[in-house]
Amino acid sequence: MNLKKVQAGLKGARQMSSNTGFTLIELMIAIAIFSLVIAGVMGAFWEQLRSHNTQQQILGMQQNARAAMYYIATEMRMAGYDPSGTSGAGLDPDAAVRTTTTFSMDITGGEGDGRDNDEDGTFDEADEAIYGNGDTLADNEEITYAMNTGQIIRTDQAGNDQVLADNIDVLDFVYHGINPVDPTDTFFRFDEAGAAANPGNIRAVNVTIIARIGVVPVASYKVQDDTQYRNMDGDMLLNMQLAPDNVRRIMLQKTVKLRNMGLN
Repeated sequence: MNLKKVQAGLKGARQMSSNTGFTLIELMIAIAIFSLVIAGVMGAFWEQLRSHNTQQQILGMQQNARAAMYYIATEMRMAGYDPSGTSGAGLDPDAAVRTTTTFSMDITGGEGDGRDNDEDGTFDEADEAIYGNGDTLADNEEITYAMNTGQIIRTDQAGNDQVLADNIDVLDFVYHGINPVDPTDTFFRFDEAGAAANPGNIRAVNVTIIARIGVVPVASYKVQDDTQYRNMDGDMLLNMQLAPDNVRRIMLQKTVKLRNMGLN
């Protein structure tokens, strides 16, 4: 009888021992391992998020600069368009700085010029608005592009300002054309004063835009910009070797040929 009681007691002790669960040390080890795994996963997640945000800003910067260059080049090609030969359309470069330029074209107003521009027998029709009228006084017939406080601003004939691009470090215009002293030199580079004094000799404009991202991303790695940015003529526009930073930048350059200059 006593033996049975002893055996029953031992069996109960074994059952109690098997139901005791994890020890405190085992729980602490498990929690520590779980924390390390979670920390690694979250670190990878935030790194991917920062990388995504950086790439989005770089994409925005590129689109920003390319859109501005497209508009400038497209409209500047029309500079000097003067089908009547009487509007005085052409270039009006700034004599002091290379960050702004003005040009004009006679591209509208034909619906009220008293002429049958489309030669259909009817004068001053509404669809003749696409023809010039001998002046450059209508909206969008005289355009100024300028850089102001990190923005490229487009100003039309009526004085309406439009922001084409933000976060701009450099907007640069360099003029080339027929040398006033040696007409055989057809790609002579004009300085600012020379361009302003001889706008009729200009045949091409080298345009440079340097844009940057708007917000410097916080990342585990840094990309240092110590680039020397030069235009197509070799001029130093921005020397980041003097003060390197972690800002991403892009430089776009384009030679705009002025197909209408010198035709009248």
